[in-house]
Amino acid sequence: MLVQEVNLDNVFSQLSRDSINIISIGEKASLDIDELIERSNENGIKIAGGIFPMIVHETKAYDDGLIIKQIDKGNRTILLQDIHNTEIVFPKLEKHEKSCIVFTDGLSTGTSYLLDRLYEHYWNKLSYVGGGCGSLSLEQAPCVFTNEGVFQNAAVIQLIDRDIDLGICHGWEKISGPFVANKTDGNRILELNWRPAFEVYKEVVEQYSELSFEGNSFFDISQAFPFGIYKEGHEDIVRDPIMVDEEGALVCVGQIGQNVSLNILKGDTENLFSSAAKATEDSIKNNNVKDVFVVDCISRMLYLKEDFQKELQAVHQKITDSNPNVELEGVLSLGEIASNHEGYLEFYNKTIVVSSTN
Repeated sequence: MLVQEVNLDNVFSQLSRDSINIISIGEKASLDIDELIERSNENGIKIAGGIFPMIVHETKAYDDGLIIKQIDKGNRTILLQDIHNTEIVFPKLEKHEKSCIVFTDGLSTGTSYLLDRLYEHYWNKLSYVGGGCGSLSLEQAPCVFTNEGVFQNAAVIQLIDRDIDLGICHGWEKISGPFVANKTDGNRILELNWRPAFEVYKEVVEQYSELSFEGNSFFDISQAFPFGIYKEGHEDIVRDPIMVDEEGALVCVGQIGQNVSLNILKGDTENLFSSAAKATEDSIKNNNVKDVFVVDCISRMLYLKEDFQKELQAVHQKITDSNPNVELEGVLSLGEIASNHEGYLEFYNKTIVVSSTN
């Protein structure tokens, strides 16, 4: 359900007392979340959700609206605070719980640790989908919430009784590599092939693109040239370099393991559209789809610019062909989270994840 008139009375009127209301909010929506939480608590209404750079409805993205998804009140909401520096404890899985929705602080250094612990605890007994919350400004702030409050360095996990079918694809292609990330620190790459990381990255990108980092914004150039963590037999796991810090390290959205093999990637517009269509096909192949939720990376939009609507149109067309009564809804995120019952739980960048339920 899309809500564009974002005032407290209107939003509150859309909430259900008989459901858990999962709310995805565009970061520029003028909604006082603390007041929404207080009013929900006064009226016995269950809410959970996150603030994202943008939300998606049909073929458009909005930074000032919100999406409400309602699920049975019998499902469980788990709030995990301080995911970057505390031991994480998960409850025992109940028999009816089949899938897991994860909204996490996309700028927290604890996100990869959280997902590792989550998968170790529940393994492939669940399907997982979700995304990194936060602001396009890349300034960390409270961005996930439940009836208990709104938090940063935190995650909200929703265990649900529905099976989720997933499609995961990115379409970025290798231009150089592999390089050994021989010195890393969390989401920072300090050395590639035993040389300063930015020095290596700069050489490859400037040679390939004929662009110069001198006098230009690092992010304006780097969004077109992400890293890919090599995965045998699968697409690389994309990592988005967003800045060079004071030590000359490349700071990425998401953790980079020590000594992993990295490729430098480049996007082709048509390949990105095709990857969005493929992710949708993979998700809705079982037919009888009743609900679709897409988690698409905000940096895909920044790269595609005015062509981004064509990506949403590619997804929307596949859904409409399957069931014209199903609306496309979702978020543009700071990192994408997904795993079906067969694969490891990953934190992706520059990737589109399409989830559907029957």
